Amino acid sequence: MNELDIKDLILEEFKNDPIYRMALVSGLEDELFTNGILSLREEGTYSTVEAGRIIERSDSTIRNHFRSDLIEYIQPEKFGKFYRLNYKSVFRLHMIFVLMEKAAKTTVDILAELGLQPGIAMGGNLKRIRKNESRELDVWDDQDSLEERIESLEKNMGLQGVMLNIMKYERDLVNIERKIDHKLSFINQIKTDSYMRYLEQKQSHLLAASLKKAIQKPSFLGLFKKTEEINLEEMSKQLDVDLKLKMDSEVQDRIKEQNMEIEKLEEEKEKLTLSIEQERELFKTYQITKEKNPKFLELDNK
Repeated sequence: MNELDIKDLILEEFKNDPIYRMALVSGLEDELFTNGILSLREEGTYSTVEAGRIIERSDSTIRNHFRSDLIEYIQPEKFGKFYRLNYKSVFRLHMIFVLMEKAAKTTVDILAELGLQPGIAMGGNLKRIRKNESRELDVWDDQDSLEERIESLEKNMGLQGVMLNIMKYERDLVNIERKIDHKLSFINQIKTDSYMRYLEQKQSHLLAASLKKAIQKPSFLGLFKKTEEINLEEMSKQLDVDLKLKMDSEVQDRIKEQNMEIEKLEEEKEKLTLSIEQERELFKTYQITKEKNPKFLELDNK
């Protein structure tokens, strides 16, 4: 299947998709059909690593979305601990990343566009907030006391604050993972550029030596001396040693700087992950069942 065929297939498949429409409204149409996306096949599936190469994202970043409610939209196939994605799942993932990075959309924004609400894992079960109840104030009867109203209002506001914090931390986590990916790509580029310089310098030195070997030097009697002997093989070996030492020294200094920045980002990532876990634990403190307090936001099992 050529590029035009797969693009037509995707356009037909996603013409009514709410996330595709969101991307179009956000002016991101040109960002959707990359060379990687146009290389997709209709038949067959991809691993998360293969999908990561296609959409230029790390395997760990992709798997983060599989631990969120967005997995319902992405629809990867799971085989034990491993996932396989068809072309539609890969394109859905790509749209999610583009919207988050180019239009500053969050998981909550995308779920809302899909008509879903984010779920919170509690005790191994997923609790999902009803959409209509998460955005409206409860209707109170005249018999409710002022204290009860204030208490429930505080709990509702607290719950909303927790959800906003989780949303912010998730967005920050995606940004940090993107920065780490860029740093790792830059390190690979440093190594590639250094190796290319090494090859160019080695070739230049050997070429100069070859030309020098071919030159004959005349004596004061007008006779020619024997051609100057230059052992190119030995010179090549010595150049390998000298140039590689120089290359390694330059590369290691630059890579060390990038690794230090990656370490800082990993520390930030760890703190954010901990913050998300803490917010999810805090969410549990606001969990009040219908039987105990029907005026508080009702939580139902998915």
